[in-house]
Amino acid sequence: MNVVELSDAKIAKYQFEVPVKRSVEELWSVMIDEINEWWMHDFRALGEDSIISLNPETGGKLLETSPDGGSLEWYQVQMIVPKTSLYLVGYMAADWGGPTTSMLKLALEARGDDSVLIVSDALLGNVTENSTQSASDGWQMLFGDGLKKYAESK
Repeated sequence: MNVVELSDAKIAKYQFEVPVKRSVEELWSVMIDEINEWWMHDFRALGEDSIISLNPETGGKLLETSPDGGSLEWYQVQMIVPKTSLYLVGYMAADWGGPTTSMLKLALEARGDDSVLIVSDALLGNVTENSTQSASDGWQMLFGDGLKKYAESK
C-alpha cells in the first residue's frame, strides 16, 4: 500500500553571539583544527567514542565517524573565508524531525583583543517553533559550553 503525505514547508531563522576571550586567529584555529576536542559528548550521534572532523574547504565535510565504521555527515562546507566565516549546509532526516535543510553560518568578529562567534542558521522544511528553538538551544550549548569553554581554557 502506498501512502502519500503532504505538508507545508516553512522557513525559520535565528542568530546568537558567543563572546570568547581569544583572538580571532586563535579561535579560528581551535574551531577548525581542534573540533574533536571541544565537540561535546552529548552531541555525538554515533556514541561518545566517535570522532568529529572538519575538512575546511569548499565541498569538505563536517563528519562524525565511529570505531565500528559508522559515519554521519553533519554538514558540507559551502563557502569558507579563513579566519572570517564558514558556511555549512546540512540535512535532517525524517526520523530526526525532518526533512529539514539547515544553512548554518559561523562568523568571527574581533572585539578588542577578544572575538565573537556569530552563529546564524536558516532552516527550511518541516520546521516548527519548537524545533527551531531546540536547534538554537543546542547550538548555543555546543558553542558556549563546548567551544568557548575549551578555547578559553587553553
